[in-house]
Amino acid sequence: MNDAEIKSLLDARISRARAKELLIALVKVPSPQTERLEDEPLLKAFITSAIEPRLRSMGFVDLRYDAMGNLIAAYGAGTSKNSLMFIGNAMNQPASTMPNPYDGDVVDGAAYGLPGECVMGKGASEQKANLAAMLHAMETVIASKVAIKGKLIFTCCLSGETGRHDAIKSVVEGAGVRADMAVLGGTGLKVTLGNRGRIDVFVTVKGAPCHSSRPWDGVNAISGATEAIRLLLAKVKVDKSHPQLGRQSLTVNHIRSFPDSTHTVTTRTKRSPRSSASPRRWNGSRIPSAARPTASRCGSGHSCIRRW
Repeated sequence: MNDAEIKSLLDARISRARAKELLIALVKVPSPQTERLEDEPLLKAFITSAIEPRLRSMGFVDLRYDAMGNLIAAYGAGTSKNSLMFIGNAMNQPASTMPNPYDGDVVDGAAYGLPGECVMGKGASEQKANLAAMLHAMETVIASKVAIKGKLIFTCCLSGETGRHDAIKSVVEGAGVRADMAVLGGTGLKVTLGNRGRIDVFVTVKGAPCHSSRPWDGVNAISGATEAIRLLLAKVKVDKSHPQLGRQSLTVNHIRSFPDSTHTVTTRTKRSPRSSASPRRWNGSRIPSAARPTASRCGSGHSCIRRW
């Protein structure tokens, strides 16, 4: 069977209705980011209840979990040197104020400037549409009986929103999974060859406590953080651009103050400016000392800098 015949066979089996059905089913299983990050039990429950059974029903028999709890599945004869890995994620943003976040409601996309139907639900536009597409693609190929001489690898990681590399590192370095090429969910369902990269910076601004009725007796960390943010946005240049990857950006996306008290001037704030760096390729070189993390998990109470 030549490539054109294979394409024709697969095109006949690809179904918009089936992709929609899978997306709705995935949205209905909560897998939110919580304070427990990748250790959140709902993430593992999502993988074991919504992903693993579907892989087994397709015909996957080589399934395993690594030490962290990421699912790794393989299919194909492995008689050629070709291998492809699909990388999916379980975690999506928490529901917050979204109504019916896990109902999988289907609505007219016209209200959102989109053609056709839209599936509403938390994670639908994050990782679950990608997962639905991957699952449908794999089940279509396997059901077509087209011989896979190489190796098709699918992994569903516990990660998704934390910005950490622990999960994929566990798969690649811990479990020893390798592939010639990998497709990661994201980028608006388009195949791209890179991204801008990112640096997350966590900064602690310290003050001195006092009662809010006598602010002159203390030092307000919120005021200090506000000034630091103003100077940061005014002085840091983000004027570089890439013809395919777009322009740089810098934004403050999180701020917390302590103590959480009603009438105490804040003594400490933590702000998180996020920068998308200029395009570069990671070559395994050492991270400069100024960019090395000072804490393994930002949010542990220490200031830290992360470099991607």
